[in-house]
Amino acid sequence: MVFGDPFFAPLLKGMYEALTAHSMLLVMLIPRNGAEMEFAKAYMIAGHVGGAILVSLHSRSSLPAQLLAEGLPVVCCGRPPLDTAISYVDTDNRRGADIATEHLISLGRTRIATISGDLDMPAARDRLAGYRDALARAGVTPDPSLEELGGFVPDRAQMAMERLLINHPDIDAVFVCSDNMAAAAVDVLHRAGKRIPEDVAVIGYDDTPVALTTQPALSTMRQPIESMGTEAVNLLMQSMIDLQWEPQQSILEAELVVRESTVGIPEPIELHLPEFQATES
Repeated sequence: MVFGDPFFAPLLKGMYEALTAHSMLLVMLIPRNGAEMEFAKAYMIAGHVGGAILVSLHSRSSLPAQLLAEGLPVVCCGRPPLDTAISYVDTDNRRGADIATEHLISLGRTRIATISGDLDMPAARDRLAGYRDALARAGVTPDPSLEELGGFVPDRAQMAMERLLINHPDIDAVFVCSDNMAAAAVDVLHRAGKRIPEDVAVIGYDDTPVALTTQPALSTMRQPIESMGTEAVNLLMQSMIDLQWEPQQSILEAELVVRESTVGIPEPIELHLPEFQATES
């Protein structure tokens, strides 16, 4: 899952380069279940690491609070679960989703669906809330049947897009909460004979390399992912140096990137140049 998601490569690059600048090593732990999570927690609190950066936590996770209780400096990438008082770096996911949906509204789209991530994660809940914010501001009552779950997994996003087309064949736009899921949605739309963006406009989130591999290229919200990794390390280093360090939040902005999946391919400009005739001297 981690190595197949293009979000993590630039995030790890930012972390690695920032840690290297401090002459520190990156140790990556990827627990896949409860037993492995307990092993990872025991490893960290045994003194093998100087601090921890936690990524992709679910709302039910008590890991940040447990590590903090053991005196280990901790920073989260993404808003932490359970409202834990902890330093974290994130983008303004709610505002980013609002901007993405507003872009679709500005193009005259009126039947706008969304495919959400795992709603057990703060980022996914925030992006769903931003989608609803933009609709409400436009005077549109959010329709729960236009909201499908993709769980940040392409296979689930594919099924979500199929359900949307079955239940709402008249949709003319979809905001998908990650580029990976949006690419899966684009494939489904192509197989259904839908033209993008003429019939259905599609916008994703993250601006990972996959956004340039879809046909047409994907409009998306660009997250400064590598900068998030760098900033997470900076916050961690400060908390390791100053044990009285108060938790800090660093919220970065997402940027709208407009490509062909929402606005189409611009018509070529025809230049009509005057004709010149050669004359004999």
